[in-house]
Amino acid sequence: MEKGFFSPEPVIFSAMGGIKTLPPETPDNFKGGFESGADAACINVQLSKDNIVMVMTPENLEPVCGVAGKVSDFNACELKQMDAGYMFRDEDGEFPFRGKGYAFMTLKELFETFPENKFSVNLLHKDDNLVRAYAETVKKCGAEGRILTSSMYSRNMKFIRELLPECATAFSLPGIIGVYALFKSGLIFFKKSFAADTLQTPEAIGVSYISNNGLIREMHKRGVKVYVWYIKDKEQYIRVRESGADGYMSDDIPMLKSFMAG
Repeated sequence: MEKGFFSPEPVIFSAMGGIKTLPPETPDNFKGGFESGADAACINVQLSKDNIVMVMTPENLEPVCGVAGKVSDFNACELKQMDAGYMFRDEDGEFPFRGKGYAFMTLKELFETFPENKFSVNLLHKDDNLVRAYAETVKKCGAEGRILTSSMYSRNMKFIRELLPECATAFSLPGIIGVYALFKSGLIFFKKSFAADTLQTPEAIGVSYISNNGLIREMHKRGVKVYVWYIKDKEQYIRVRESGADGYMSDDIPMLKSFMAG
């Protein structure tokens, strides 16, 4: 049975919200990304000091909020009071969003604010407590059918498949490297299936082009979708599209939509 995340299958994934002119990872940015055409939002999550799952990428807060310390040094209520627009510069180098009410969200708040939308959730840290808190939040919010979970850490992915067996999952970073090695060696012929539902990858890792026709074809034979990170220009979009990828991620959804329309 196809997992809920793929019905209908998302094609356009936003990163950091998807609107480059707004402070990232804030409600207005996510709203703008969805309204501009994102089918799903890619988010990073980590734990606050009081073990609340926060939708936040930076570990150190000073470059974003002007506050010394790490996310894990503060309780969720303290993090939510910080100014998520404090260090955000516009094209003129100004700080137009300071004191304008831009704030970070908990994962629960994100699910509740966008109850019809899908999310590709990356677990930032190798931490069983993070995995447990994340799975608990997903279940409490009834979000199982609209999430795809990823992490660079194999342990996180193994654990999340135990806790949320009905939910879509991606390869870990070692998994991506392993798949590419199987493909290059020809041994992928002997691998009939994978635990992961998706391969989320940059177009290339070093000199190795992961997003290539042959590898993607082998993934499709095994029911694995391939989504490519960080489309930066039209030439890259065309390359990735022609490779047979199933979806594209960008931090500029209006730009990506213009490429697809052209």
